[in-house]
Amino acid sequence: MNANLLRRSVFGLISVVPAMLMAIILAGAANPAWADNGSIATVNGTIHVSGEHADVSTGNRNVDVDGSEYPSDLHTINGAIFVDSGQKARRISAINGGIRIGDNAAVGEVTTVNGGVALGTGVTAQSLHTVNGTISIGQGTHIKGEVRTVNGGLELAQGVDIGSDLANFNGKMRLLGVHIGGSVQTRNGDIYVGAGSRIDGGLRVDAFSFNTGPDNWFTRLIFGNYNGPEQHVPTIIIAPGAVVSGTLHFERNVNLYVSSAAKIGPVEGARPSPYTGE
Repeated sequence: MNANLLRRSVFGLISVVPAMLMAIILAGAANPAWADNGSIATVNGTIHVSGEHADVSTGNRNVDVDGSEYPSDLHTINGAIFVDSGQKARRISAINGGIRIGDNAAVGEVTTVNGGVALGTGVTAQSLHTVNGTISIGQGTHIKGEVRTVNGGLELAQGVDIGSDLANFNGKMRLLGVHIGGSVQTRNGDIYVGAGSRIDGGLRVDAFSFNTGPDNWFTRLIFGNYNGPEQHVPTIIIAPGAVVSGTLHFERNVNLYVSSAAKIGPVEGARPSPYTGE
C-alpha cells in the first residue's frame, strides 16, 4: 500500500468524526442512555457490556448491558467502553475514551479518537482504529481487517492473526510469532519483526508530509507540522526466523538490519546491514 492510500485511510477515519460526534450529541440530548437492541449511546458515561445487567438506563448515564441480550452498536463521547470476556458487540466507537475488550469476546469495528484499544486473548474483531493511543492485542486474537493507529505503539502477543494491514504513524511495533496478511507500514516508528512472525504483504516506511496551509487547519491540529527536518531515523529489525514476503520499500532514511536466518523479499530504498541478535 502506498503513502497516498495510507493517508486516505487516516483521513477517512478523521472525516467521520464530526458526523459521528453530532449524531451522538443529538442522541444523548434526547435520551442520555438508550438501547433498542440495535444501538446504545451515551454522552458522558461509561458503557459496560458485562452479561450481568439488562438494564440500560441509569441515572448517572453509565450503561450496563447484557451482551447476549443486546449485541448492539456502542457509542460514547466522554467515557470508556468495556466488553467483558465472552460477550458480544457490533460496532464500537468512542471520542474521548479507551476501549477494552475481554478474553474470547466477539466484536465488529472498533474505533476511538483519543484513547487506547486493548484486546484480551482469543478475541475476534473486524478492525481496530485509533488516532491517539496504543493498540494492544492479546494472544490468539484474530482481526479480520486492518489495525491502525496514528500516534501510538502496536503491541501484539504471540499467535495474533491480522487479515489485512498493520500501520501507524508514530510509535513502536514489536511483532513476535504473529501473522500479518497485508503489509506493515509506518512513517516514524521503529519495527522489530521477531521469530515466528510472517508478513505476507511486505513492509513500508513512507515519506509522509502534509500540506500545512490555512485550508488544512484540522490536519495541523492533529498532526502538527511534519514537513521540517527528520528528528528520528526509524530502526527496522528483521530477526532470525522471521519471514517478510513482498517488497521492503523505504521512502526515507532508515536503519535496516536483517538476520541471515530471516527470509525477506526485495529491498527498495535502503541497504540492509547484518543483524546478529535474537
